[in-house]
Amino acid sequence: MWGMARIDEWKPVIAMLVFDLISAVTTALIKKALQEGLDRLVLITLRQLVATVCLAPIAYFKERSTRPKLALEIFVYLFFSAAFGAALSQYTFFYGLQYTTATFAITFTNMAPVLTFLIAVLLRVESLNMKNKAGAAKIAGTLMSFAGVMLLTLYKGVALTHQIEPSMSPAHHAAAESSKKSWTLGTIALLANCLCFSFWLLLQSRLTKKYPALYSSTAYMFLISSLQGGGLTAAIQRRASVWIVTRPVEIVTVVYTGVMGSGVGYVLMTWCVEKRGPVFTSSFIPIIQIMVAMIDFFFLHENIYLGSVLGSILMILGLYILLWGKKRDASEASSAKEEEEDKEKQWMPTAAMVATNVVIAIMTALIKQALNQGMNRLVLITFRQMAATVFLGPIAYFKERKMRPKFTAEIFVYMFLSGILGPVLLQYTLFVGLDYTTATFAATFSNMLPVVTFLISLAFRLKTTIISFRIEALEVRSKSGSAKISGTLISLGGAMMLTFYKGSALTHSTSSMSPAASSSGGHRQDGEYGTVRWVLGSVSMLANVVGFSLWLLLQRKLTSKYPAVYSATAFMSLFSFIQAGALALSIQRSSIAVWALKGTIEIVTVVYCGVVASGIGYLLLTYCVEKRGPVFTAAFSPLSQIFVAGIDLFILHEPLYLGSVLGSALVILGLYIVLWGKREEAAKAVASAKPVQAAEVVEQQEKV
Repeated sequence: MWGMARIDEWKPVIAMLVFDLISAVTTALIKKALQEGLDRLVLITLRQLVATVCLAPIAYFKERSTRPKLALEIFVYLFFSAAFGAALSQYTFFYGLQYTTATFAITFTNMAPVLTFLIAVLLRVESLNMKNKAGAAKIAGTLMSFAGVMLLTLYKGVALTHQIEPSMSPAHHAAAESSKKSWTLGTIALLANCLCFSFWLLLQSRLTKKYPALYSSTAYMFLISSLQGGGLTAAIQRRASVWIVTRPVEIVTVVYTGVMGSGVGYVLMTWCVEKRGPVFTSSFIPIIQIMVAMIDFFFLHENIYLGSVLGSILMILGLYILLWGKKRDASEASSAKEEEEDKEKQWMPTAAMVATNVVIAIMTALIKQALNQGMNRLVLITFRQMAATVFLGPIAYFKERKMRPKFTAEIFVYMFLSGILGPVLLQYTLFVGLDYTTATFAATFSNMLPVVTFLISLAFRLKTTIISFRIEALEVRSKSGSAKISGTLISLGGAMMLTFYKGSALTHSTSSMSPAASSSGGHRQDGEYGTVRWVLGSVSMLANVVGFSLWLLLQRKLTSKYPAVYSATAFMSLFSFIQAGALALSIQRSSIAVWALKGTIEIVTVVYCGVVASGIGYLLLTYCVEKRGPVFTAAFSPLSQIFVAGIDLFILHEPLYLGSVLGSALVILGLYIVLWGKREEAAKAVASAKPVQAAEVVEQQEKV
């Protein structure tokens, strides 16, 4: 029952992610079809016709007993709903998409909730109280979104990516100039699209009250909009040849956008609104933008500009502030205590884990950059652990001064070993792997941690119980056991692919390195020497993961003997600082210069890694484990890989290879399968323990 409840909780999230993916692919296909010369009105007509054929049977069978009578008033509502929601809305979107980029066009969809709110306020459909927090948030979010629109429209900025474009003839240059002039027209068309969509949403709110059969009303709307688009096309385009769809891209676009975009996408969206409400569904809109940006860059080969990124960030931030205001307005009826508890339970651990992964991603990129500039690895470990000790020491002292156990010789030995194995050896192997490979590659290997920990647990043959803190048992015949084995094999396969298969470059990033950096690390992935270094880096990363798994086993024993977690971590940071410093002094005896932090990057790396990564990052991770458990926190580890890949590509200018993408996908897939198996096993253990505990209670009562 517990497992089913958790699955039901995640279903709307999965449905919205699928909907976002469908929308992203729909946008990319439409962009490609329009570039191939497909007429906009023809696309609207055929798409709506396909959507009608797809949705009509569902509407007929699902609502045949609840469908109200189709009165004249309802028909008028449906006619205008089709005009605003499908015909005009899609035409303006296609126009804007044709004259801008897919990323730019989809960014404007984030304005729909903002414009809907403004129109609703002007028409007095929605109230606005500027004195409370919710009203202030709505105003701030609206202004921020409009600032993002202005930035998107008027400021292009420098190109953050450098796509290789084919040489163009003078005629092509003239067409490019004409396209630049049409950018503003495309922006206006997209703004008109948002206005149409906002009016349609308000119209729909009235229509659903008068005609509550949602599937039937949507099927009627698709049919009417198909007739409207066909009538307009016949009036404007007298040539019959425009209706002939021959190219594969055009055929796929019509079928996919009709069946998936309008049909399946609508069913998913309706189900999510029904289950979790409109604010929940609106919060997933920016994910479409991220997916479209990836398609735009890798498949449509469009450059990404600074203005687009900054404008998008402002718009998304404004959207979320507005949605927060609307959600707060809607939940004012409930008590403040319940609201705060629900917020902390649902959002705080998620936000904390996202923040933790951002911290890890920036840390990885900074360390990579510092190592490229020649910073000594042991010196970096020493300074980082010193900063972490200074940061965590006072927190541990004040937080655990009343509950800190006595510091015995046994605890000292555990602390010493934990310090040398954890921060010193683990960080050193990570830095070697990071120095010899890329930041993305190194981050990918961290996803192997649960898999390697599981394998080591099996090797030690430790059995799991509910009460004790031991590790793994493997039931090969059970679903959870099969999942663990399958996930482990898939992850190991991904690791092998990452190590031994590089593949073709998916991006063409230009690296701007100094000669010193180039000789020490830059362009080292070319040739046989680069291949040897890559394999050595992979071996070092594997050693890092194995060492981290062993350190986790040691930590479990330590926490059972010394449960003051913050104090233990502060002591470990202190010991590792002394150990790394002693090693650095013994190895680098002749050169005191290695201890001098020469550049801004080195200083920022030390302070950031010590205070933010080891200090704040540790506190966030501890909070999440305490609130939602280790499986929840482990499920977020692929996020850091995605963040690092973005930094690697756009800031460090490392090329992205096919082998890295495929290997990463396999590692992440294997990780989630293993985590699913562990979760199922934990749920079964809890379920089987309850009858035993109940029987013990009954037995004790009988004795009494």
